[in-house]
Amino acid sequence: MDITLSEDIDAEYLEDVADILTNKEFLALNSYRHHVATTRLMHSINVSYISWLTAKKLGCDAQAAARAGLLHDFFLYDPREGRPSRELQAFCHPKVAARTSRETFEISEKERDAILSHMFPLGPLPKSREAWIISGADKICACAEVFHITIALARDGRVAVSPA
Repeated sequence: MDITLSEDIDAEYLEDVADILTNKEFLALNSYRHHVATTRLMHSINVSYISWLTAKKLGCDAQAAARAGLLHDFFLYDPREGRPSRELQAFCHPKVAARTSRETFEISEKERDAILSHMFPLGPLPKSREAWIISGADKICACAEVFHITIALARDGRVAVSPA
């Protein structure tokens, strides 16, 4: 699976997340439907980019926000077919995503905490400004996706995923 990104996407953002966006295991998220109208990969890219832009504007750690935004839903199962624990998906998937992220990439403690708390108020209280940003961006993207509104990098073919 390969990903093609529009040339108008900020090079600094792409540099911050290049190792993730070129990882075949991460790109497998494109195989999972998410929030009715998108894939888990496109949702994660949108959360990441919105988080990165917001963090830059607020003087936060934009790289951590971008990386944790990409990885916040990095779990490789379809919750409609079962989960790795008896917990509800809202509580289970942040833990699985944090574990999968740590096993696959070098992530900071700030990034891990942001992944774990992105479901607030259903999960732990976010500990950093970046974690709050990701939690908010996730909710904005989820609402847009449920109502079939294309936002951020989902617009105008700025991201295309194709089989390798």
